[in-house]
Amino acid sequence: MFIPNSQRKKALFIVDVQDWFIIDRNKYIIPNIIEIIKNYNYDLIVYSISYNEKNSLWHNQIWWYESIKENDTIDGIKKALVWKDTIKVKKITRSIWKWDLDLFSILKNKWIEEVHLTWYETNDCIMASAFESIDLWFYTFVIEEAVETRTTAKNHTMAIEILNYLKLTNNSDYVGKNL
Repeated sequence: MFIPNSQRKKALFIVDVQDWFIIDRNKYIIPNIIEIIKNYNYDLIVYSISYNEKNSLWHNQIWWYESIKENDTIDGIKKALVWKDTIKVKKITRSIWKWDLDLFSILKNKWIEEVHLTWYETNDCIMASAFESIDLWFYTFVIEEAVETRTTAKNHTMAIEILNYLKLTNNSDYVGKNL
C-alpha cells in the first residue's frame, strides 16, 4: 500500500467508522486502516460517526433504512487511535466536512494542507468528502486499499476509477510526480 509522503502537514480522515457498515466482502480494509494509523505520521486524525435521524432529509430522501443512532468506533480502530491527536465528527450528510464541526478552520489552524480519506462508502461519502476537500484547497488522496462499500463491488470499482481519473487517489499518476 502506497501512502503519499509529502512534506506537507497531513490529516487522515476515517469516514463512518461504525461496525454497521461491515460485511464479509469488505472486512479486509480494517487491518489496512489500522496499519495506516499505526505506521504513518499524521498531524491530525478526523473520524466520523454517521447518523441517520428519523425524519431528517438524509433519512427521507436517501436512506430508507431504519434510523441509525451513534454506536462507537470499531474496536481495532478505536485501540489504534489511542494516543493520537483525533477529532470526532458527528455526520448526518454525505461529506465529512459538514454539520458538527468547522473542520476547515480546525485544519487551517493546524496548518494542514493534505487530506487522506479512508473507510466507507467509496461511491458515496468518500467521494463526496474527496470532492469537497479538494474544493476547499486541500491536496486530497483517497487511499484505495482502505476504502470500500457496503453496496456492490461494482459501485466501489466505478468510484475508484472516477477518483483515480481525477487524480484523487494514492495510486493515481499525479502522486508520484508532485509530492
